[in-house]
Amino acid sequence: MIIIGLTGSVGMGKTEAGKYFKRKNIDVFDCDKEIASLYKKELVLKQLKKFFPGVVINGSVNKIALARIVFSDKNKLKRLQNILYNLLEKKQSFWIRKKIREKKRIVVLDVPLLLESNNLKKYDLIVVVSSSKSIQRKRVLERKNWDSERLAKVLEKQITDKEKVKLANVVIKTDRGKRYLYNAIIKTKKMVKIRTDRPVNNILKEF
Repeated sequence: MIIIGLTGSVGMGKTEAGKYFKRKNIDVFDCDKEIASLYKKELVLKQLKKFFPGVVINGSVNKIALARIVFSDKNKLKRLQNILYNLLEKKQSFWIRKKIREKKRIVVLDVPLLLESNNLKKYDLIVVVSSSKSIQRKRVLERKNWDSERLAKVLEKQITDKEKVKLANVVIKTDRGKRYLYNAIIKTKKMVKIRTDRPVNNILKEF
């Protein structure tokens, strides 16, 4: 199996790139989507009520309020990560093992903080999506529950786009149109197909 790590700063187009990988019959584990599902689980809601009073209202998480709390207090951010990331890693591990059983040769892990995690051994190829700052800002502020303050605080916690591009094996610009993006995904798939697979036992050591 070959594992592609897909990453990029907030608003750079990871989700759109993931959709195109899926169109090329490559399965994608979307960390943002999985975390969103965790926020609906009773176990997580109980922990949030305990450690972040007031952010859970009628069974739903006020993500703007939660973001303001954790991005102004490193200890609280770490607490939130401890609540979510252990569960996320279990889901990711289960998913990888499922894809191994299904004999999938290429898979993608869409991980927002991949390059911040210092665990690059998990991945055989790192793909960074990038765009202009103006496009990035426009995309983010069009999202529900996002504002300029939250965007600024999130970017403070991420390494810069310029640094990510330097660490990438492949850089895909997402502000050049859908045709460019689709062709870039096709090119990336062709590049990966000629690589030697990583032994399953080596993969399982990382997951």
